[in-house]
Amino acid sequence: MLTIRMNEAAASALQPLAAVDPPPTVPALSQELRDKLASGLTCNEGAWIFTEHVGQWVGAPASASAAITKMGWQDLSGYEWNVNAFHLEDYAPVQVTDLDGQPQISRDDQVLLLRLGMVVADSVFDLIRALSEPVPVRCVIGGASDTCVVFRFHQIRSGDEWIDDVLRKPDDPDMMVVIDRHP
Repeated sequence: MLTIRMNEAAASALQPLAAVDPPPTVPALSQELRDKLASGLTCNEGAWIFTEHVGQWVGAPASASAAITKMGWQDLSGYEWNVNAFHLEDYAPVQVTDLDGQPQISRDDQVLLLRLGMVVADSVFDLIRALSEPVPVRCVIGGASDTCVVFRFHQIRSGDEWIDDVLRKPDDPDMMVVIDRHP
């Protein structure tokens, strides 16, 4: 089962129910992003992470349980949430400008990155479906004001309902798309 949820800011930007002519372009995966996905996933003590991200956290121990303790992450979902995070603007032809030391991305480019994140989510679901024992997974694409768009994923475990609270904040200017896939 596939479930897609988004907060009001993302729904306003993506307009998923609006008939648009021509329809929005589906962004293509860059070669670097295809390479990241082609590297696959690695299981670390029950946590699924991008193989390319193994060892990327300087100072974090290699084992999931030791990293959770040292880094102060709450649990395996928190470990996956942090270790699997990456900025989509690093993999897309968008304009990032500097405004007083802060990166700035136009609204149109943020919408493009949200759409790219949905394509990445579909690819992550393909990787999960290919496992000998597929697990339920949540992909989160979050646009932080006008500074970046981050992709994350984690296995869905009981107690992960915190995302519902984030989506219920109608005045939050950040755009968020949450896609759950259950085998």
